Amino acid sequence: MADCVEILADLVRCPSVNPMGRALSGPEYLEGRVTEYLLNRLSKVGITAVRQHVSPGRENVVAVLPATRSNSPVLLWDAHQDTVPVDRMTIQPFSPTIKNGQLFGRGACDVKGGMASMVAALEDLSTFEARQASVIFVASVNEEFGFSGAKAFTTLLEMCGCESDEGAEELIQSVLSGLPDMVVVAEPTGLHLVTQHKGAVRWRMTVHGQACHSSNPEKGLNAIYSASRVALVLESLAQKISLRDTSHPCGAPTLSVGTIHGGMGVNLVPDRVVLEIDRRLVPGEDPL
Repeated sequence: MADCVEILADLVRCPSVNPMGRALSGPEYLEGRVTEYLLNRLSKVGITAVRQHVSPGRENVVAVLPATRSNSPVLLWDAHQDTVPVDRMTIQPFSPTIKNGQLFGRGACDVKGGMASMVAALEDLSTFEARQASVIFVASVNEEFGFSGAKAFTTLLEMCGCESDEGAEELIQSVLSGLPDMVVVAEPTGLHLVTQHKGAVRWRMTVHGQACHSSNPEKGLNAIYSASRVALVLESLAQKISLRDTSHPCGAPTLSVGTIHGGMGVNLVPDRVVLEIDRRLVPGEDPL
């Protein structure tokens, strides 16, 4: 049997940090190392896997393990390659450590643990003489910020991918003529079966002011002061929203201010502040 812990440790050693929309570069950013690892590992055990180009330096991995009989159901397994950043981590993020039966490292939970389980299962299934279902495995990119990998993969399911996706499209068409019979997403859920989740809407709000030198702040209009008042209003709105429809299985809807950026220097009155707002919705709810 494939060693799931070994696979997970290998994946943690492959940095795949999502820059989260920031203009950052370096050896730890983007998913290329995980992409290469998956393609090499799957090919060694005879599982057909190909790349799907998403954007420069970012490629989905699409693999297919066909059933051994015709007219079999098709299962789609999904796990994302990227992780959130490593800022303020107190352990070495890319050196997997096992302690008290748990493996620690960036992405071990979200979601390289789930990915390792899927890869191990694929490898074990590939040795079976009889398989009652086909499996499409997709390791998507950029899940943590923008979902561009998942969006690109859905174009294959709709059979409208671009010319560079022909290999992935043909591979999927070899086992699938419509939509998959079941989809399993490897997000961490505490091993509970989760069949639904909240929707998400996000906004970027810009608060404008008037810049001037800090020696005469009365000549300007401080955008940070204005933005702070906006943040307090949003906090009050978030509290009201959290009281709506608390009986839903997904819990109550939410609103959160996630980032706030403003100011060029301590000796300048800022003329611009940007807030980013996250809104989670339950079914039937108007995001506004």
